[in-house]
Amino acid sequence: MVPYEDISGTSGFPDGFRYRGYNWAADITAFGELAVLPIVVLVTIMAQPRLNYTMALDGVLPEVFAKVDDDGNLRSGTKIAGAIMVIIATVVPFAYLDDLISSGILIAFTMTDTSVILVRKTSPPDKPFMLEMLLAIFHILSLLSGFLLRSCLSIGATGNAIRALTLLSSTCTVLIGNRIRTHCPSKSSPMQWHSNEPNSVVFLTPFVP
Repeated sequence: MVPYEDISGTSGFPDGFRYRGYNWAADITAFGELAVLPIVVLVTIMAQPRLNYTMALDGVLPEVFAKVDDDGNLRSGTKIAGAIMVIIATVVPFAYLDDLISSGILIAFTMTDTSVILVRKTSPPDKPFMLEMLLAIFHILSLLSGFLLRSCLSIGATGNAIRALTLLSSTCTVLIGNRIRTHCPSKSSPMQWHSNEPNSVVFLTPFVP
């Protein structure tokens, strides 16, 4: 919709539609952003005390976050989490918060996907730590590929050396992922998952390692 260097950092979709001459679509998307943002914040505030409660039960957070009042509400945890959110929203500029949220979501997805692979895959018998090593290399190469790709898309870095490094790093990332798929055996057959109960059958998502 818009050249990369002209993308707005604060209002990407409305400015993109205006750039193409669709002012009516820009107004709709701008209104949608204003309507959705409070809902997203509300959902986050509602879920955070329950997340803190679970983490407190696991011993990751202090016990105060696991206290439940007579009505079954996490009153103490909600007050603490809400106060921290208000302080951060007041002190930290939104531009930094936006980057922190994006980074946090990326880290959460990375940890989740890594956990799925560790649960379903295992290292070969002759190489006990092969899976863990390949996953570490995969994450490092993914980070490097993303950084190099961002450099290629920037205005001042269009040299052939950067492009070659980006292509090399991306290719190595794909090869490492394929090596995990081919050289690390699964802990179960494609149609059966061996849990605590013998002969238990659990659905596995297609194309997930």
